[in-house]
Amino acid sequence: DKPILTISVVLPCGFEHDYFIRTAESVFYETPAEVLKEIVIVDDASAPPLEQSWSEAAAAEFGVKYIRLNEPAGLIGAKQAGAEAATGDIIVFFDCHVKPDIDYWVPYVREISENYKRAVIPVITVLNVDTWTQPERPAKGSGMSKCYLTFDAEFKWTNDKTPHVPIMSGGLLAISRKWFFEIGGYDSSMKGWGGENLDQSLRIWTCGGEIVSAPDSYVAHMWRDGSEKTKAKYKVGAGDAVKNRARAVKAHLGDWYKKTLSFPSFKRWQRQDLDTSSITDSFSDLTCENFEWYLQRFKYIYRDAGVLPSEVFQIAAVEVEGSSLCLELKTLGWTNFGHDDEIVLKECTDTHTQPQSQWWHGSNRLENGSCCGSLRAWNTDQCINGRGVSTGAEKVPTHTCNLDSGKEVSLTPSSDDGEELLLKVGLKDNCISLEKGSKLLTVVPCKDASKWFKRKPFTPIEYEMLSSETKAMWGGDN
Repeated sequence: DKPILTISVVLPCGFEHDYFIRTAESVFYETPAEVLKEIVIVDDASAPPLEQSWSEAAAAEFGVKYIRLNEPAGLIGAKQAGAEAATGDIIVFFDCHVKPDIDYWVPYVREISENYKRAVIPVITVLNVDTWTQPERPAKGSGMSKCYLTFDAEFKWTNDKTPHVPIMSGGLLAISRKWFFEIGGYDSSMKGWGGENLDQSLRIWTCGGEIVSAPDSYVAHMWRDGSEKTKAKYKVGAGDAVKNRARAVKAHLGDWYKKTLSFPSFKRWQRQDLDTSSITDSFSDLTCENFEWYLQRFKYIYRDAGVLPSEVFQIAAVEVEGSSLCLELKTLGWTNFGHDDEIVLKECTDTHTQPQSQWWHGSNRLENGSCCGSLRAWNTDQCINGRGVSTGAEKVPTHTCNLDSGKEVSLTPSSDDGEELLLKVGLKDNCISLEKGSKLLTVVPCKDASKWFKRKPFTPIEYEMLSSETKAMWGGDN
């Protein structure tokens, strides 16, 4: 038998006076002594120093060693400092406000023993910091462990039947120390926090590794909900997170970086170049694939769930005299960091280059795994909520797209010519319609519904950038 791999748990703890001791104690009690090499607490210039709350001698009884940074390095720099101090075979990065569950470590050792280039992500649950308990555990196979990348360098939670994680959220993961340093560690030019998860995920996948979820590893996590007790005490530089995300996608996305620059939050970087050599140089001695390989690897997200559409169009009302009216999100512009919204009718625009959420495409997988079960507002995370409406509804809501939604919303031919369409919602024979005599939307039986048509369809830049081979393989039918 191979000797069991050892674990170093790295806790980046900037101003985490309230929770760092309980976090370290929880790790100590849930990790066998023969597995736990050490707990590395990185004190990121906390004032007063964390060691004043828990002496070095007292902390050492729980396997803790301190790394003190006298100048704030931010979350990314603190994690890198912790990794450099770690001596275990596996580095486990946790936030400094978590409580791992019993046997949380078992799949880390098992999976990485099989493949040292494998990173492992636990199921992230909710931590009640008052009672230091996990209120409830999600059913096995559900919970939060997987994300996917959108073209504005955001990451969205998702779930599917595979073990693979396209993008990790970044705060909680296990990775072999050997592989972490082979791919270059964290980018030394990223400041504060944000974007490092995108960079690390893309490095791991394209350079020959993989990221898997561990459905039998649960770690309860304190989510920052805006309350005083969960509020971050450290400061983040203005614009650091956006710049970090821009660095990550410029280094990895190739031509698709142009797509990222079309989003308003990246407008600055249309005029100002970014030097990302600190990223690309760090793994230049590895044989790594390009971003199109990544899109192909995760085609069940980008093709089958419609995240990378081959056609984008407006949904225009047929029966309106004197003007052209199109469906549009009521409040949201282009962003994948959105919130629940609703659709309204607005005057149709003739340009798709402005951040107006009036352009749509098929999205989400059907039960058979193919596209498309819903309609998504282009360049956003919002899908029409076809199951959230019933006959007589006075508004039609949208919600964050569930890539596995099944049949939720569809444009269906209303006649043999196929030009005029019904906008069907849910599993019953209901459709979105114009209220008679007004420009308001409602839901009625489809036999009484007004008609719609696709206006000004076009092929978006993100699809045009695919090679002819990938387009042929994808079939151009999503």
